[in-house]
Amino acid sequence: MWMTSINIAVPRIGEEFGLLDGSQSWLVSAYTLTFGGFLLLAGVISDRFGRRHVFSVGMIWMTVFSIACGISRTGIQCIIFRALQGLGAAASVPSAIGVLSNFFIGNEKHRALSMFGAAGSLGFVLGLVLGGILSGTLGWRYIFYINAPVIFVLAVSGWLSFPNEKEIGMTKDGKKPSLDFLGAALGTSGVVLLTFALSQSEVSGWNQPVIITTLILSVFILMGFAYAERKVPNPIIFKPTYLWKLPSFAGVWCSAFLLYSGWASVNYFLTLISQEVLFLSPLMTGLYLIPMGSLGFVGCVLMGRAVEKFELKLLLLTGLFISTVGILPAAFVKSGGNFWAFLFPTTMLTMGGAAISYNVASIALVSAVPPVAKSLAGGLINTAFQIGSGFGLAITSLVNESVLRKTLHPEDPSSLMRGYQAALFTCCGLVGSSFVLSVFTIRSGQKATAGAVVH
Repeated sequence: MWMTSINIAVPRIGEEFGLLDGSQSWLVSAYTLTFGGFLLLAGVISDRFGRRHVFSVGMIWMTVFSIACGISRTGIQCIIFRALQGLGAAASVPSAIGVLSNFFIGNEKHRALSMFGAAGSLGFVLGLVLGGILSGTLGWRYIFYINAPVIFVLAVSGWLSFPNEKEIGMTKDGKKPSLDFLGAALGTSGVVLLTFALSQSEVSGWNQPVIITTLILSVFILMGFAYAERKVPNPIIFKPTYLWKLPSFAGVWCSAFLLYSGWASVNYFLTLISQEVLFLSPLMTGLYLIPMGSLGFVGCVLMGRAVEKFELKLLLLTGLFISTVGILPAAFVKSGGNFWAFLFPTTMLTMGGAAISYNVASIALVSAVPPVAKSLAGGLINTAFQIGSGFGLAITSLVNESVLRKTLHPEDPSSLMRGYQAALFTCCGLVGSSFVLSVFTIRSGQKATAGAVVH
């Protein structure tokens, strides 16, 4: 909901604060930067110290900084508060997945996780409609004002209804294992620096010292993280060699990364094309995209049963292929053209493909790990999604800006569409790479059965 409601409001926020085109995407990237960067740490803290506590604290944190976003007076303030808001989201997602994965058993677990994905599709629709209505009437600030009390209610209800896991993370002698603070610091800082470099590259350019330095630093920190995890008794990612040697674990994670690199960027550019090329109002854009979210909701619900009947690889490849092909129609829209002829097929195909792929990837990873690492697995797969989102948005925005700089009239709708077309082709390449990778790295014959991934 936070992604789509802000996506549709980005032009209005950027106009009010005088943000340049390259800086506008930071309203989205700042959130994904902290969201993706701290998911891993939030997942292990949830598994060690209680999912109910981490979830409720994260939601209250989001409440506070949602209000802060609404009262911000400059673009820099709004971007900073969006980044802080992402910390709350990072705390809530893996803890929620951990609760679902441990509370439900057998096939009910798959259906619960598919409903979790369906809730994302419902939020997708509500975000579009809410963002469109409020941006065009009361103003974009009310997106935050209205959502804040809802999030607070969720924080309280989570505290009251989630199981109190007193024995969570206990060793056989009844003691809590020591937390890997070094691994937490290295892993989180490395991911944050990498995501920052990818996001900032669209504004500064890849050849700037700040980007080169940050990229090199992030690589060395992540290498240090991998080395440190082999030396500590309780590594933050629960025996890295064990997790990454699970059947198809690495292949699914990398495919999820590339899928969201393309899919999140497609959603961003679809809202811009609707408003700046087809001249739709924010409200009409939101209403036109309702079928997209509705399909996602239905698709996610159905996937809870589909993973029990069909091979995971077949389902994942089907979803990725549909997503790849589905991007193409939107790339050929003309200025003032018809939404239903070009953008509508893209919205439906990409959402349908993403609903399949997202759920297969999530269920496969979460079902494959022991109960003590459920929140961590949820954090890992969502780290792939969120970092992939930031990576894709950085790459596609850079492509868009590069094409626009070569046009004679960058503000003309036809020129804008040239940039958007290049960005969409890039999205197609990213999701297509995910398809190719899945063909060669994911084993055949795997099904999600009774709470486990089996051959």
